Amino acid sequence: MQSKLVEARPKGRAFVVVMETDDDVVPELQRFFVAEQIVSAKLAGIGGFRRATLGYYDVDEKRYVHIEVDEQVELVSLIGNVTSYNDAPRLHAHCAVGHRDGRTTSGHLLAATVRPTLELTVRELPIRIVRTDRPEVGIPLIDLAMV
Repeated sequence: MQSKLVEARPKGRAFVVVMETDDDVVPELQRFFVAEQIVSAKLAGIGGFRRATLGYYDVDEKRYVHIEVDEQVELVSLIGNVTSYNDAPRLHAHCAVGHRDGRTTSGHLLAATVRPTLELTVRELPIRIVRTDRPEVGIPLIDLAMV
């Protein structure tokens, strides 16, 4: 993975992040956020995956149902945010992937392996956005009272 700072303003920085074949998306991004001390950001990207695990959150069961994509796909869209959870950056991203026949599969990004590239823009936000545990939902959600 490579990254380049492309904009630095008092209200936040912007980066271009490029991953290459076989990069493991989620841990690579986590390392990047920690290294750059990014605690709140928005991100968007396109590219391709060798394989991916997407998720559908079942609110009644309070768990992600895994959607396995075990083939080469185009990453049609990846959008998400980074927030602070337990004093660490936490990625929350959704994506849509396109199959060879034109159909798409989408969901919460749980894991993915890049092939051939992943091109992201990451724009840091000027405030710290915090997630807090919500046991009634089963996942931590953004807590605007903490902003």
